[in-house]
Amino acid sequence: MNRFYPYVLKIAVISLFLLSLSISGNVSAFGEKEETARYFAQTSLDSQYISEMPVPKAVIKAIKKGEWVEISHPVPPTDVYINLDKDNKYAIDHQMNIYDLRENKAILELPDKAVHQLTKDMKKLYKIHYGDLITWNEANSALPRYSSFTVLDLDTGRTFEVQRRAGSYHADVQPLTNEDTKIMKEIYRGTWSWDRRAILILSQDHKYAASMHGMPHGKGALQNGFPGHFCIHFQDSITHKSRKMDHAHSIMIKKAAGEWLDHTEKLSPAEIVDATVLSIHQHDWFILASVLDDKNRVLLKEKVKFLEEIDLVKRLSDLPTDRDYDTKLYYPITVKLYIHRDKTGTESRQVTFQLYRGSIEEPWTVDLDNLIQQL
Repeated sequence: MNRFYPYVLKIAVISLFLLSLSISGNVSAFGEKEETARYFAQTSLDSQYISEMPVPKAVIKAIKKGEWVEISHPVPPTDVYINLDKDNKYAIDHQMNIYDLRENKAILELPDKAVHQLTKDMKKLYKIHYGDLITWNEANSALPRYSSFTVLDLDTGRTFEVQRRAGSYHADVQPLTNEDTKIMKEIYRGTWSWDRRAILILSQDHKYAASMHGMPHGKGALQNGFPGHFCIHFQDSITHKSRKMDHAHSIMIKKAAGEWLDHTEKLSPAEIVDATVLSIHQHDWFILASVLDDKNRVLLKEKVKFLEEIDLVKRLSDLPTDRDYDTKLYYPITVKLYIHRDKTGTESRQVTFQLYRGSIEEPWTVDLDNLIQQL
């Protein structure tokens, strides 16, 4: 055994040397372990579904040396964050501005090199985190009848198994087991609902963007404690009744594909109205904040409790379909809303959404203060 001792000693010394190189190689110029600096994507800060990537040195340096300015408005809605270490967590908006989540300050101008790196990294992170935007025809082929797959709810990160049973324009599916039904109902906070939710469909090695509702209806064939089936929509799916794509499902599909925040820049006044009604009905403040400007986001933060008292809101009248808003900066739309509060009951009323923008190049937004006064 003694003749092997020198070789064992040599191997041990070499191993320790390589380990020391590895450790020193992970320490950045700022004296931190670079492995602690991570991007992460998270659609909701309450979600268990998180995707991570390391942050390059150029971005770390830009943040460390960046010029912080005080801001008077809330952090814009975002789904991308940076942890430089356990004490420093920042948000990144889609204009590549950096926000301190503990203090009201931001870096609103980064070096071109850092912006280029951030833009490239965000695309890569989104590819990891979100689903592919596929049409109904593609989904119909990829997920044939009687195929089973996993549903991942983006806002909670919870998953359950389903089987597709039918559906000509969207997928009619059922939870596979009683346990899957239980998880789905917990995602809907214990009450079956028509509310739309952004989901990912996980099938084999693929991840697809989709939207589901949570209301059992029609027939069901599986012994799973679920009284019927529910629907999953993909891009270009249509409903049985309208034979049109449901706008609420469309919003959630874009959210599941990681496209919603960019898409808000192109929304028409009518689409802003629908997004506002949907977000108040579902208490989805991420969606509502994304169609508001800074001034109205401040108000939203103050009025969330008032809006949460609205248990149901539904549009009863049609929206305008013409494009006479193209050259305008102000555009009112009046619709009839069905509004229910558990405390005070139900009523129908005419509500005017005051939509405006600062210039023709800027996105439309809604006057939240004026709207709340009518609700």
